[in-house]
Amino acid sequence: MRTKRRLQTAALIAIAVVLGLFTVQGTYALWSAAASASPGTVTSASFDTAMTAVNTGQSTTMTLSNGAAATLTLSPAGTLGPGTSVYGGVVVTNNTNAGGQFNTAITASQPTIANVNGGALAGYVRVNAKTAASSTECSIATGFAPVSSTGLVSPAVVKGGSTVFCFQISLDSSAPATVKGQAVNISLQLTARQLCGVPSGC
Repeated sequence: MRTKRRLQTAALIAIAVVLGLFTVQGTYALWSAAASASPGTVTSASFDTAMTAVNTGQSTTMTLSNGAAATLTLSPAGTLGPGTSVYGGVVVTNNTNAGGQFNTAITASQPTIANVNGGALAGYVRVNAKTAASSTECSIATGFAPVSSTGLVSPAVVKGGSTVFCFQISLDSSAPATVKGQAVNISLQLTARQLCGVPSGC
């Protein structure tokens, strides 16, 4: 008998900015390990990770019922202008119903910023991020930093618990008037990974 011990899922988040769109999406993968079990009842469990946009309350699971990665649009609060920033975020909840310890860690990838309709705005937009315990921290300007190539990893999230990824979108003060009215698409991937909590190992 094979017992599923490690799971991974991901989603694409979208953050709608006054000047463009920020999206988040993902996929999932599954790892298995061999283990012996006594005869008895076999039950199934779901690896369910939910995402909720901080400012709008829009919610979805990271993986849709057809197995496709979900996309969530985030709408940062405020108006973006030269030398200013707007803030948004996503709450990620470990909704698994698996038995025993089932902590997860969530990773946010580096954001991708792309011009829309041949504009030049992307060169002046910066995205920083931080993890937080509460969505109210997303409107606090301190603690934000660029996301490294290895991504931003959350602390362990227990079953029924949540973590928050906050995003700061800034426009350089040097942005010329020629980019006024232009838009960018900002996208990044969130990945949820089960942390090994089995005493004998995964």
